[in-house]
Amino acid sequence: MQILDGKVVAENIKNNFEHQISNLKTKPNIAVLGIKGDEASDVYIKRIEKNCKKYGIGFNLMMAETEEQFRKNFKKIKNDEKITGIMFQQPLSKELSNLINEIPSNKDIEGVSHSNMGKLFMGEKDAIAPCTSKAVMEVLDYYNIDLTGKKVVVVGRSNIVGKPLIPQLLQKNATVTICHSKTENLKEETRNADVVIMAIGKAKFLKNDDIKDGAILIDVGINFENGKIVGDIDFEDVKEKALMCTPVPGGIGTITNAVLIRNIIEACKVDM
Repeated sequence: MQILDGKVVAENIKNNFEHQISNLKTKPNIAVLGIKGDEASDVYIKRIEKNCKKYGIGFNLMMAETEEQFRKNFKKIKNDEKITGIMFQQPLSKELSNLINEIPSNKDIEGVSHSNMGKLFMGEKDAIAPCTSKAVMEVLDYYNIDLTGKKVVVVGRSNIVGKPLIPQLLQKNATVTICHSKTENLKEETRNADVVIMAIGKAKFLKNDDIKDGAILIDVGINFENGKIVGDIDFEDVKEKALMCTPVPGGIGTITNAVLIRNIIEACKVDM
């Protein structure tokens, strides 16, 4: 089985970042908004901040104590011309999450607003795709995996992976099936798939018996088992049967971080 190394794909994406930033008229300057108290969120934010500092990207962290303070912070920076990109750090209440749709589409660096999702489904070139879904497409492109006529099964229907993958896979001429927790005969779907993309958040869910010989597997899952990070695919169990598979860690998550930085850079190429 060939390992689809996310680190190699990420490095390929980051290869020209310094040059691109040096040629920008407006330097990247992002604002990250959230509410204090979530440790996992803090770890993710620190990773983003580290990457921004590495490439000379302005980083403004605005963590609020209350929802009212969050709203004030957002109102303050929403139309600030000095801010080229905005992202919300989850978890947030549904009411606060809905404010994402008030972010100007060219500043929505995570590609999660209704505006960008609509553009994505309509195939518009200036659509910003959610970073994790785009990371999946990046690994398929890097390893020259032709999806034309292939049956691709996506297990998971989230707004950041499953749903935005539909138009992106269709653009590659794949035949797309979306499965989820209510899907009947899930194993039958995955066993007939040429490509299986797992994004359900259940540790080692996909086994050897759930795939056909020569299947290509993409693991988006991040789970913790006995203190270790594992994916939605039982990597050791499928390796004798699958043709290709992304590892966890070192797979899609690594690429997602690079895609976010690229989105930040691309946002500065749009007239503000």
